[in-house]
Amino acid sequence: MNEDYPFTSIFIPTMNRKSDLLECLYSLQQLDYPKDRIELLVWDNNSSDGSTEAVKLKFQEMDHEGWANLVLIESDVNLGQYIPYNQVRLKIDRESQYILGLDDDVFLSENCLESMLEVFRLETSTAIVGAKIVHYDAPSKVVISAGFINWWLGKFKSLRSYEKLVECDYVIGCGWLINREIMDKVGGFDTDYFLMHWEMDFCSRVKKHSYKIFYQPNAIIKHKVPSKNKREGLYYLYRNKLLLIKKNAPFLQKLTSLILYAFFWLPKIILDSLVVNKGINVKEIKVVLKAVYHGIIGKVGKGDPL
Repeated sequence: MNEDYPFTSIFIPTMNRKSDLLECLYSLQQLDYPKDRIELLVWDNNSSDGSTEAVKLKFQEMDHEGWANLVLIESDVNLGQYIPYNQVRLKIDRESQYILGLDDDVFLSENCLESMLEVFRLETSTAIVGAKIVHYDAPSKVVISAGFINWWLGKFKSLRSYEKLVECDYVIGCGWLINREIMDKVGGFDTDYFLMHWEMDFCSRVKKHSYKIFYQPNAIIKHKVPSKNKREGLYYLYRNKLLLIKKNAPFLQKLTSLILYAFFWLPKIILDSLVVNKGINVKEIKVVLKAVYHGIIGKVGKGDPL
């Protein structure tokens, strides 16, 4: 009986990626899972490329396939990649037990959802299961798998490839399955980050509640890894790393990691910049120093990396 399959909500925030989004929706149509046990929600961040019209037409096509719900939410403003999760929590079906969060430029394998749900059946204290993220154009190359945090050193390590089910400290949000009840208990996502490290913050808070996070290599998702503005990426990378440590590391680990950040990691970052650029890139170093300063004083949300 289909009732034996957990009711799951699939959530996709999107903005101006019509063709990628439609391809993602096509992959969802191919999932080996009862459609009447899936609610699909697309959150459009005020797209201007015809995405909303395309989704409406696509949902008309999908309507006869027996999906539990097909929902398009049109936002008047761009709330970014992850803040819409906090908004949509009140809109998903009450019956939903899990939320499958996806980027709009991913393509799922047919067994992806079932493989992730299998982990929840094996370990009842599971809060989050992350998929194996591979390059869209080169699926033999893994983008990221399981992530681990050493709070003493302030060091985050994301394995490029791991072929076994493993408990870890974090997974990334372009393809993860979250227990809805636990998400409500932990309280959603911290809006301070704006970009980067928001998944790690959420995963860290989940683990503080003694729940587990797993990486499931049998759930494969192809990802069209987007390019980022280099300075913007550097700013949020280094600022948000400090925010993450300050918010989540235990006191002694926080102390050691922040000291290391000031006297080892920051000099190393600047030295690496000198080596990569074969000289002093003043603008890049200014972005790094601004990011560190903002992380120290606690500047949050959308920043000014330029």
